[in-house]
Amino acid sequence: MAIDSYAPCPGGTGKKLKFCCPDLVGDIEQLDRLIEGDQTSAALDQVKRLAEKHPGRACLLATRVKLELATKQYAAAAATSQAFLEACPGNPLALGQAAVTDAIAGKIQEAAAQFDKAREAAVAAGGQGEGTQDVSPELVRIAATLVQAAAQTGHSGFAQGVVEWLTDRGLGSDEDRRMLAAIVGSAGVPPALRTKVALEEAADQRRQEEATGDESWLPDFETGLGHARAWRLSKALTAFRSLKGVAGTNPALLTNIAVVCEMLARPVEAAEAWLALARLPDLPADDAIEATGRGIALETEANPERSPLVRFANRIAPLAVPAGEEGTAAIELLEDKLRQHPGCEVATFDRSAWVSRNAAPPRSAWRVYDSATPPRLLASLLIFGRQTDREPEAVLQGLAPDVESAVAVAESLLGCSFDHASDLAGMPGVTPTNWLLGSQFKMEMPATAPPPPAAGEPALFDTALESQRKTLLDRFVALWPDTPLPELLGKTPRQAVADTEGRRRVEAVLTEGEATSRRGDAGLAWARLRQPLGLPEPARIESLQPLGEVPPLRWHRLNLAALPIDQLRGVFVTALDAGFEFAAERAAEELAARPDATPEDRWEALGSLAERAESSVRRLELIAELRRIARDLKANDGMLDVAELRVRMQRGDEAETTRLLDHIRREHGTDRQVIQAVAEALMEAGVDLSALAARGGGGMPAAASAPAAAAAPGKLWTPGGDQPGAGGEKKTIWTPGS
Repeated sequence: MAIDSYAPCPGGTGKKLKFCCPDLVGDIEQLDRLIEGDQTSAALDQVKRLAEKHPGRACLLATRVKLELATKQYAAAAATSQAFLEACPGNPLALGQAAVTDAIAGKIQEAAAQFDKAREAAVAAGGQGEGTQDVSPELVRIAATLVQAAAQTGHSGFAQGVVEWLTDRGLGSDEDRRMLAAIVGSAGVPPALRTKVALEEAADQRRQEEATGDESWLPDFETGLGHARAWRLSKALTAFRSLKGVAGTNPALLTNIAVVCEMLARPVEAAEAWLALARLPDLPADDAIEATGRGIALETEANPERSPLVRFANRIAPLAVPAGEEGTAAIELLEDKLRQHPGCEVATFDRSAWVSRNAAPPRSAWRVYDSATPPRLLASLLIFGRQTDREPEAVLQGLAPDVESAVAVAESLLGCSFDHASDLAGMPGVTPTNWLLGSQFKMEMPATAPPPPAAGEPALFDTALESQRKTLLDRFVALWPDTPLPELLGKTPRQAVADTEGRRRVEAVLTEGEATSRRGDAGLAWARLRQPLGLPEPARIESLQPLGEVPPLRWHRLNLAALPIDQLRGVFVTALDAGFEFAAERAAEELAARPDATPEDRWEALGSLAERAESSVRRLELIAELRRIARDLKANDGMLDVAELRVRMQRGDEAETTRLLDHIRREHGTDRQVIQAVAEALMEAGVDLSALAARGGGGMPAAASAPAAAAAPGKLWTPGGDQPGAGGEKKTIWTPGS
């Protein structure tokens, strides 16, 4: 395709090709043909030759960086980008590409600063004033790449800020912006950062300062606010920082510093500003707690590995067994001892996964439990036989405190001595809170299958799970107050509540834990922690307009019965989307009971409650209510049949399972989505579908193939991999343009 000589220069100069690179129009056209034909390597070789012949030309340097990124030559791209920036220091594309290479190198703060300069340079290059920007499509693609890089590295404020800029300036398509927002949410935004905090307005401050007679700093405040509104964030931060000496305790100034620092990927400074805001004596208690929560989240963003973490540990012990057949027999005897011990249980593992990475698989794998009732899982134990380059050995794997407890059990059974844990600093880890909440317990099941429970009665499965949950949460409530936490700077909650700031930190952690608990009993466990720590129960909140008046972290405390239906619906949908599970569950229950709710409202609310139901009895009740609504809406109830099928199989109700399978075959046998879901449910239940099909049993059609992956959305410049999908759990209440 011939290139228009009046088209913009691809080097971001802001000039037309005819006036910028008239001698390179033919070469650029040839490069475009190579790129369109997926001949990336040939295009890169060509642009290198041209760059040697025409050094310092923006169009060639920009194209070379793009091609080096596309071929994952990141070190070369960084070098070329630096040369481009030195040759064209004010070029928005040079600045944008430098931001990408910094982001790929893990220097997100530097990337944010470079991209901020690129935005400002785009305004200057356009020459059209502050209200509009002549932003090239290439810079928009760079912005999309930075959103993904920031989201993947946990810098959600920077990622959200870039999407907000794209929306504010109307850049890219609506579909692309929605996809980028979904990528940010799917990456996992901490609860405290899921609410977008707006910049404080100068008008509000003027009213406050007129009352005190001190208005001297307001012009500089307004200057900083103007820079921030125009997306000159570095200049805004400089202006706001200059006011710390005269207005360092002003809530608006601290808020604006924190917000701008979040968008510039400066989590340490942002955390300091939020924590300084929380210390102000006149700030309402709830506001101080939420500002503290943001500060804690940003401290973690700055240092995800901050202590104390519970690290993964690997302990090895040589097995003293003779060589040859006698050694094999000795290991078999050891395995038999493990099999007979009540604290050990055989674990399945995939041998092919070991072989695929050229590793010798273990002879056997075991789970090691403690002696409590019910037994708690401590570690995995792997038994390796003699290999060409390795003597027989046993390996204990798990989180370090649990492995320490498992060592004594394993040593007494195997007659060996495990080595001391090596330096764990480089090992993966979890927070102490997640360690406590991630405990697993052994379910004691009867030797023979019990009869199916009567209608309305809990199944054995429900009873076992309820026992597990109660044990887990009771242990969590008992141990958490005396567990050192990174969120509390290494103190335990009981120690932290002794001073004012530590108390706010504990309350922030408790608030987020309660607000985001997916199950009601987990939310109640977080609430139970207040009593042993001497913290009061938060007050109920009365508001008829919570969507505009109450921050989402407080929605689980709302008096929902007083809300207008539109507000209730908004609270339910937004809390569900943002991961504020407790508020979503309470709103769903209220919405389902409202006489003024539409059938569609009740369908959504009951569906959400069915997903979270704590027992099979309650889940079946909700599915029955959904069936009645489906009839009113004339909706396909095939997926409800599948949902009920899963519950019936869990309960061991063979008669109802058979009836449902026959019903699905007759009523939904041609619905590929339903049949695929049935196949997945049967496989999860351990049914061998291939054997079933070979026998011709069940009368069910063959499972539909998995749906094809969605086509990739609009072209985004994404060096280093495919686009993440927009699916997955959303963890953000922030939306562009909100």
